[in-house]
Amino acid sequence: MLKGKACINCRRRKIKCDGDRPSCGQCARSNGAFEDCEYPSSGPTQTEILEDRISYLQNRIRQLENKSKPTEARLQSPYNGASPPRVKTKTAPTLPSAHSSPLSQPSSSRGSRLKSASASPVQEPPVDIRLTLINIFYQYSSRFGFFLNVERFHPSFIEPQQIGHYSRPTPALLNAIYLWGTYLAPSPHDGCDEKAFLRNSLHHLSKDLSCSHPHKIIQGIQTEVLLSYYYLMNGKVLAGNYHANAAVSLCLSSGFHRIRTPIGPAIFSSTSRSSPPQPSSPLPKAVDDIEEGERVDAFWAVLILNNTWIAIQESHSMFYDLQTIGVDTPWPMDTFEYQLQLLPSVSSGTIKGFLDSTNIEGFSIMALHAKAAVLLEQATIYASNPEASDQRPSEISRLEAVIDQFQSQFPMVDRMDVTPSETDTLLMTQMMIHAATIKLHLPLLQKGETRSRQKTLAAAQAIAVLTHSIQPMSSIRVDPIVGVLWTVASEVFIRELFGPDSATMESRPQSQWSTLLHSILSQMTKFSEKNVLMKFLVKRIQKIHPGTLAYW
Repeated sequence: MLKGKACINCRRRKIKCDGDRPSCGQCARSNGAFEDCEYPSSGPTQTEILEDRISYLQNRIRQLENKSKPTEARLQSPYNGASPPRVKTKTAPTLPSAHSSPLSQPSSSRGSRLKSASASPVQEPPVDIRLTLINIFYQYSSRFGFFLNVERFHPSFIEPQQIGHYSRPTPALLNAIYLWGTYLAPSPHDGCDEKAFLRNSLHHLSKDLSCSHPHKIIQGIQTEVLLSYYYLMNGKVLAGNYHANAAVSLCLSSGFHRIRTPIGPAIFSSTSRSSPPQPSSPLPKAVDDIEEGERVDAFWAVLILNNTWIAIQESHSMFYDLQTIGVDTPWPMDTFEYQLQLLPSVSSGTIKGFLDSTNIEGFSIMALHAKAAVLLEQATIYASNPEASDQRPSEISRLEAVIDQFQSQFPMVDRMDVTPSETDTLLMTQMMIHAATIKLHLPLLQKGETRSRQKTLAAAQAIAVLTHSIQPMSSIRVDPIVGVLWTVASEVFIRELFGPDSATMESRPQSQWSTLLHSILSQMTKFSEKNVLMKFLVKRIQKIHPGTLAYW
């Protein structure tokens, strides 16, 4: 090892450093006793990047609160090929104090949301209403990232103890569930105040993470995921992004990306200014495979959430370069597989192996969903950087091959014995794969490549056909990303019908594209009733493409 090249931990302790990245051998074997493995000249660490992102979001929230009128966060257009500038700490105004934490500040970091939340918490609804709300919640829970084992969670939910008792779910999680149940209820229930449940969940969130609840970490991650999707559904992009960042930070700090890793637990523990309260050492060993399966599912649920945000905003991943961090956690399994103790004894390079076509594991419904989310993220990154098509054609071709292979091997939904909720997840997964194809070929399509035009049209047509099979009361109507997928497909048809080459097209294809466009746009209109993000996308299409008004 060259002099001066050791990591900061090894240099401070005057021990030999092997220089491995992202974590040297000494730090990897410390089991969380050391701080992050950092090198003096290597630039910001993954944790620092996450911290800067959270600090930026905190300050943006404060900026918006200080304005005389509330300002609605604007969505980045996922279809214009532009990518927002990378956030740098130096450009962010007024950083929090050195010891502050986004999950522990009583009012400043969460702004007016926590100021109002600091009032006396509301009591739980009566038992009968609780059961009604949880049953509504279960019907749609797969659409907004509920990953906890229901067979274990539900008994704790109906436990007759007061809210806050260790045998029950954390107060923040309970109120997040009541929040979603109230939001989705077809009619209001007496004593159910959606805003009060939101305030209550936010009020308890930081307290729960610093208490002695036995499941505070995984239930804290679950709460952050539910809140992020809730804000996204309601078009509150800034707040939703904040909670997604918190979920990612908790997930990485707990080592959920290195479950069953062959190199020992990797814990990004940090006490710096903007990290959530972190466990200073790895979580206690899971009591059994079912509990460890919850941790596996937690990681992939957070990754799907992260990649949802990437697809919507075309922003950088909150996980940043997972290829550098390394994901060893195995693909999620069905519940019965965890019960049968089928988790592999060792797992490594899960995402890398999938993208390299060397990992053929992972066939549960959640695993298929996670794989589609990975492909959509990768395609979105290339779509937001058109120059990559010229600079790295081999990488584009390799990703296209992975997408095509995954699509060709996808199970036929109508031949599977699955629940309605699982059917919806499989339909969403298929649409995500086709959207990935469209996004990957967008830069080439804009250059007039015929093959890319054919690929995008075929993918958009497949999305339209899948859309036609969705039932009116399907849980997909409250899935935040479905509007984005439909918009991606609609843009392909709109280009064909109203683009510069539309006048030279044959009448038969035009009629076909018109029918398919109408089927998608009419579905978007129907589903926008309980989906504010969908409503926003509908209005934007109508504004940008007034010629489509006849198709709604």
